[in-house]
Amino acid sequence: MVEINLEKAKKKWTPLLENMGVSGSERHEWMSEYAEYHQVNENAYSNLGNFNGMQGVRNPNVAANPGNSLGVSDFGGDTGSGDYGQQLLPVAMKIAAQTIGLDLVSVKPTPGPKIDLMYIDFAYDDNTNPTNERPQVFKIDFGTDKDNAKQYLESIIEGEGIRKSVGGLKERVFLGLNITDTEADTGYDPLVEPTEGKLGFVEFLGFSRIDLKPMFRIFRQANVATQGPSGYSFDQSQNSLPKETAVTEAFESGFVDPSTSGVTGSGTFSDSSVELVSALEDHLPAFSANFESDKYPQTREQEEENYPGIIAPRVQSKTIQAGTIEITTSLKRTEIEDIKANLGIDIVQKMESILVNELSQTISKQIVDKLFEMGDLNRESAPGYVDDSSDTVFDLNVDNYLGGTVSPGGETSHAVQRRLVTKILHASNYLATEGRVGPAQFVVTNGKLAAALSDISGYTINPTKSSVNSTGQLYPMGTIGDVQIYVDPYMLYNDNRMLVARKNNPDQPGIVFVPYLMAQSISLLSEATFAPRMLLRSRYAVAELGFYPQKQYMTIRVTDGSNILA
Repeated sequence: MVEINLEKAKKKWTPLLENMGVSGSERHEWMSEYAEYHQVNENAYSNLGNFNGMQGVRNPNVAANPGNSLGVSDFGGDTGSGDYGQQLLPVAMKIAAQTIGLDLVSVKPTPGPKIDLMYIDFAYDDNTNPTNERPQVFKIDFGTDKDNAKQYLESIIEGEGIRKSVGGLKERVFLGLNITDTEADTGYDPLVEPTEGKLGFVEFLGFSRIDLKPMFRIFRQANVATQGPSGYSFDQSQNSLPKETAVTEAFESGFVDPSTSGVTGSGTFSDSSVELVSALEDHLPAFSANFESDKYPQTREQEEENYPGIIAPRVQSKTIQAGTIEITTSLKRTEIEDIKANLGIDIVQKMESILVNELSQTISKQIVDKLFEMGDLNRESAPGYVDDSSDTVFDLNVDNYLGGTVSPGGETSHAVQRRLVTKILHASNYLATEGRVGPAQFVVTNGKLAAALSDISGYTINPTKSSVNSTGQLYPMGTIGDVQIYVDPYMLYNDNRMLVARKNNPDQPGIVFVPYLMAQSISLLSEATFAPRMLLRSRYAVAELGFYPQKQYMTIRVTDGSNILA
């Protein structure tokens, strides 16, 4: 991998970027890093031969080593023609500067066509195969039966009046598994921990904060507590599961209905898998006290009779490979001559600008589409979500407030607009809590909702007009508090969605733009028309990085059938 000095690169390229109209220290930093990488890659071509670009085109002698067209005798072949694609740094910087979508994501330039990144998570227990090795705490993915399982568990929580918190329960809940010949078969009190026998009982820890999968803890005997005259021995009654029963097998047998409250849904399941619980995403305070108490530390006797819980790192790596977009021009000699004569326009140079704008718009659209995809994914775990046709607590149905059946009365259009801002702030707080990085920094929406937001007290018009933003591009319209409002011109006027999101650093969870070659140009004279043709291409990736990157984005849907906000 090519190593560069970032500080020297920034001092070298910042003056040029400022002359191009590029502002902002963050853009200066990543564009300087990219420019340095690009120049190294560009020089890799020129340094191998004694000519640059299309200069000194030589006779097309057949090379002994196929594919050698760079004029490198060290490869063991003859010199080729010299017709190779140029990497144009000025064009690359122009694309990077006017792609407004890059303001919404962090940028991590790569010196090669792929980059390998490593991430570390920390999980409760150190099991490499949680399905077979029985961790003490785990999540169960009930697969096709997940809705049944959620309904069953929720009915027990509601029936017992148990309070929920972010990522857990405020009271301890014990459930019985439908394992043959266990004490749980006869019914039980979910608020009372079983004392005489643990076989068939598990503790329900609540739903995961991230993916809403239910979390459980199984009872495992401690050797010290069961030591007798015969030494250490396996005591079946002190363990949740028989020795020969796998975790998935036990849960697929289903739950036994508790004796103290009615439940709804089915207690049997046919499809399940086991996952470890992330210690960073779902904090289990009772884990450090061996579940002897969720409010107090262990006594001396408890500490001596139990083994401490284990937290272990999980290392994951991700390979990001750059993809390609490309576009070409086709001109005729008469077009070039006539346009120059009548309009005074150098159409060849103008076509390069058109290609640059085409690539930059494509990159921006792909970034926005990816952000909305993450926002839709996070929306599925938002409060109130049932299915795609339902509303979350962040959605706004305008029809309910003006002339609707649930209108509190006295509502005005300005009041509804103010509710729209409240929904944005709610979603921002949700991102700060769930994503654990910070509140929202920007909103992307259509022109209709952006206009409604601009009519609100406290709205500030965009103070800086971008000098490099081109026609058809995403554009900043203003701010509400610390949240920047962007308008996506490609969203329909009745596409009433808003993406509430934040832009993180490359080492934090989120969407990252990874440029390799922002602009590579290939120019030639067409054999058919004897007019110049040019191909412009970009190589990059729009990647999801970190654990649960979707938690930095939220999609809000606004229903406005009467066009109150129009």
